[in-house]
Amino acid sequence: MPFNRKPNKVFTPGPTPIHPAILALGATQPPYSRTQAFSKLTFEIIAGLKNVFQTSDDVVLLTASGTAAMEASVMGFLKPDDKALIVNGGTFGQRWVDLCQRHSVPFKELKLDAGKTPSPEAIEKSLRDFSCNVLLINAHETSTGVLYDVAKIGQVARRLGVFFVVDAISSICADPFLMDEWSVDVAILSSQKALALPPGLSFIALNGKAKTRLLADPAKTLYFDLLDYLENQKRGQVPYTPATGVFVMLHQRLKDIASVGLEATLLQHETLARYFRSKLTKFPFTILPERSSSAMTALLCDEALDASRLVASLEKEHGVFVAPSGGELKTKVFRVSHMGDQTQQDIDFLIEALRTVLLKFEYINMREVAA
Repeated sequence: MPFNRKPNKVFTPGPTPIHPAILALGATQPPYSRTQAFSKLTFEIIAGLKNVFQTSDDVVLLTASGTAAMEASVMGFLKPDDKALIVNGGTFGQRWVDLCQRHSVPFKELKLDAGKTPSPEAIEKSLRDFSCNVLLINAHETSTGVLYDVAKIGQVARRLGVFFVVDAISSICADPFLMDEWSVDVAILSSQKALALPPGLSFIALNGKAKTRLLADPAKTLYFDLLDYLENQKRGQVPYTPATGVFVMLHQRLKDIASVGLEATLLQHETLARYFRSKLTKFPFTILPERSSSAMTALLCDEALDASRLVASLEKEHGVFVAPSGGELKTKVFRVSHMGDQTQQDIDFLIEALRTVLLKFEYINMREVAA
């Protein structure tokens, strides 16, 4: 069966809708990378990424997935004599667990119920009780839509002298993120979230404390040798063939963000999230997280409503893609992204599609939603 390329409305938290002007750049011939022109482009990309990370320190450019950047961070910055505390609130907290297990990094978990946020006090207590010197979190746990308070957690990390690593893959450019001000030592971002680009690029921002860890015990890896990347980037290059076409798209996207201002980009996400949530008052959904990201909204369905059936019907009948959930949340929760090239008119289309599907399901009390 051929892949369906008919126009659809995409509300998934990655890949996200790409602006037509950026898509047009992706349709051009990818450039050869070993040139002075490409080095100039790379330097400008690094400067643009420092802006979105809000850091004055280095940023490594990887042609790889977000999970690859997380793994590169575990391999490069963490050692067998470290002890990490992992805040595990869902799929991507579990990703840190899986990576530490695979690479024999000792750890303890602070496990959270779906949609719950960890208090700084609970994190501090766990760090002290377990004698941890590393803290691994997700700024936004994308599986449940919950936004952690990285600023306050960073205060704890700074006070205790803990090495602080943040997966901000689905948070940066959608929610405020101030790497330097919040005492984050390592932060991770990927191209397919609020940057609204194709998948394939990930970025690791690291401060001097992190670089010291790299130098003290270089990782036994070739492709993920971050010191090699830092050395090559001094001349505007990376060690191995990059996704040059996506680099070109990224370069323009970062210019666009700088042109309108990072604050305006954040406000766009916040405005869309608020608009969508304002339309839900008569629907049989509850917002799952106690503290939501502007990147997306995770919705808990009423007991009688199967979320997976709703997701499938939206796709089949309306060409609308929202994100399903997995595991025990599969039939309970679905997720709606506010990232990428999205407008209030797109949200209106989604709301009408939701209304139509729920009326078809003959869901109780839904007639009033049609009014």
